[in-house]
Amino acid sequence: CKECGACAKVCPYTAIVSRKRPCQNAGKVKAISMNENKAAKINNDKCISCGACVYQCPFGAIMDKSYIVNAIDILKKSEKNLGDKSYKVYAIVAPSISSQFAYANLGQVLSGIKALGFHTVVEAALGADIVAWDETDELLEKGFLTSPCCPAFVEYIDKFFPQMKEHVSHNPSPMVAMGKYIKSNEPDSKVVFIGPCTAKKIEFIKEKNTVVSKG
Repeated sequence: CKECGACAKVCPYTAIVSRKRPCQNAGKVKAISMNENKAAKINNDKCISCGACVYQCPFGAIMDKSYIVNAIDILKKSEKNLGDKSYKVYAIVAPSISSQFAYANLGQVLSGIKALGFHTVVEAALGADIVAWDETDELLEKGFLTSPCCPAFVEYIDKFFPQMKEHVSHNPSPMVAMGKYIKSNEPDSKVVFIGPCTAKKIEFIKEKNTVVSKG
C-alpha cells in the first residue's frame, strides 16, 4: 500500500476511510508519522523544513525553533541599545512585510523596527538581485538551472532527487546573499532576518552559509 487513497474514493459503501492528522496531511514528503504513543514523530532524514506541519497543526503541538531571545540579546548589546559592544545590527526583511500588518503602514513598521535598536532595515529582494547576477554565468555554463531561493526546495532536491543536485545553483538564498554582502562591508556587524519562512532557520545555521565576524 502506498496510501494513495484510490480505494477509498471508489468504495460505494464508504467502508474505507482515510483518517490522518492535519500534520500528516500537510507534509507531502511523508516526514511525519505516529509513534507507539500516538504522538507525531518527525523523520529528519525526510524533513525539508517547509513548515507545513507547523502551519496546519490546530493545537500548536508542533513548533519551529524560536530565536527571538537570541535577537533580543544581540540588540541589547549593540551600539544603539548602548551595550558593551559597539556593533551595528541590520534587519533583513522579507518582501512579505509589506502586507503582514493590517493595522500599520509599511513606514510605521520600518520605524518600529529601527526603534527596537536596529541600525537600518534592508530589503531581502536586494539579495535576489545579487543572486540573479551571480547565476548568469552559471546558467550559461550549465544550460539548465534551478533557483536556490527556497531552502526547502533545495533540501527536497538534496534528499529526494540527489541526481538533480548539479542543476541547483551553488548560490545561497537572497537572505544569505544579503547577509554576506553586509558582512563584507562591515565585518563586526550583526544581521537578523525577519520573515515568515521556517526553512530559512535551517539554512542560516549551515556551515557554508555562516559568516564569522571579528567580534
